[in-house]
Amino acid sequence: MNLIRFISLIIRSLEIFFHLHLLTGLITYSGVAVLLRKHLKHYQYRSINHEKVPFEFFEAPFVSFIVPAYNEGRHLIDTIHAALSADYPNFQVVIVNDGSEDITMPLLLRHYQMLPQSMFESNARIHSSAESLDSVNQFKPNQTLSKLNASLSQTNIRQIYRSATHSRLIVIDKPHSGKADSLNVAIDYVDSPYVCCMDADSIVTPDALRKLMTKFINQADLIALGGAISPSNEIIIRQGELVRRKTSQPVFVALQIIEYLRSMTTWRTGWSYLNGLLIIGGALTVFKKEALHQVGGYTSDTMTEDLDIILTLHEYHLNNNIPYHIWTVPDVICWTRAPKTIKTLKSQRMRWMYGALQSLNKHKGLAYHKKSFLIGWISFPHFVFIEAIAPIIEMMGLICMITAAAVGILSYEAVLVYACLVYALVGLMSWYSLAINNHFIYSFQSLRQVLRVGFIGLLEPMGYRQRDAYWRMKAWWYWLRNKPVNWR
Repeated sequence: MNLIRFISLIIRSLEIFFHLHLLTGLITYSGVAVLLRKHLKHYQYRSINHEKVPFEFFEAPFVSFIVPAYNEGRHLIDTIHAALSADYPNFQVVIVNDGSEDITMPLLLRHYQMLPQSMFESNARIHSSAESLDSVNQFKPNQTLSKLNASLSQTNIRQIYRSATHSRLIVIDKPHSGKADSLNVAIDYVDSPYVCCMDADSIVTPDALRKLMTKFINQADLIALGGAISPSNEIIIRQGELVRRKTSQPVFVALQIIEYLRSMTTWRTGWSYLNGLLIIGGALTVFKKEALHQVGGYTSDTMTEDLDIILTLHEYHLNNNIPYHIWTVPDVICWTRAPKTIKTLKSQRMRWMYGALQSLNKHKGLAYHKKSFLIGWISFPHFVFIEAIAPIIEMMGLICMITAAAVGILSYEAVLVYACLVYALVGLMSWYSLAINNHFIYSFQSLRQVLRVGFIGLLEPMGYRQRDAYWRMKAWWYWLRNKPVNWR
């Protein structure tokens, strides 16, 4: 067997594998897309006719926003302002300063007139019982925050501060121990049945908490709920309203928007409808605190604690035969800051891929799980073989096509046809996500915005996607060598 025939055999074998992978992914995405449209119509009907909960007329469940912050600086002020603007009657905002070395802590102390908790005259800790309310749905300020008995973290805190100007705002100052432990520290100290975990660069919409808590009230076994997340560096909250600042942004920020719409808004909502959702973005997720305690809270052994905690909840409830639901709502209820430079985008994508591989390996027991055909045989394998391995297959496919054309196995016309086919599929998925978003979710303010993002999205397969696949392949290489990724 000469070299050309050997190379031809390898390429033909890989060609069959690539076709099967492409076909499987296409069938899965098509099925999810069909179910997504059905779900959105159902959701739209229920939101209008059945799920308007008048929280003002009964005791709304107490919710604690938890925001871990490490060297966030001035961006944190916008996040806190947005959370404090929530159109919900019974909540508090807990900021966990994770040993920041920049201006974060001095800025918080000065901007919100934070004072040590000991200066507030009260002996009762924060809790959600009827005694903690001045009247129905009236949050009672100036109560003492103290550690509860069930402890998820052993980290000693430095100080607890309360704001003299915003009664709902609390800051926990602690040594640096990482995001997962910071979340656990706050969960230890708050006595609310629900916690809303946020990123420090998230801008939550004023109606977000009301929408999420409505779902918890209407679905008793719901343990975790997120919403659609969209990247934008222009969104701020002013007087309880979303405001867009007019700033010039690089083209690849718009490319990230189409990515978010396709993966975080569209496909995750479709998986949610099937009860097969394996990840909720860490930018904003509401949990039943009891569920977090049952699994021991967040862990620091992966770089993607948001994926890890959802997989942990799935595994725990399936293994113990406990009925549960983990959902996401299709409304864009949270805006997150998109990386503005190639360097930060690369760090983000490598961290996501590295953390995903850590989490999938940690929870490989979910694969082919006997207690759930959907999770064990469809959702988890799809995540592994279609999502996690996708960058390797994309890059191998590109290399094989170029090699086949170079040695004469494939004509340049055939390579062009393959490239156009892939381009058309990616463009179709992107525009479908954009159309669904614009029709049901209304996250764009004008048709001009829709068309601008759509046409920029057509540039994604021409260099941007290949570079992203390379970064994720690099994360694969780091993970296989057990070499940590420095993402900051």
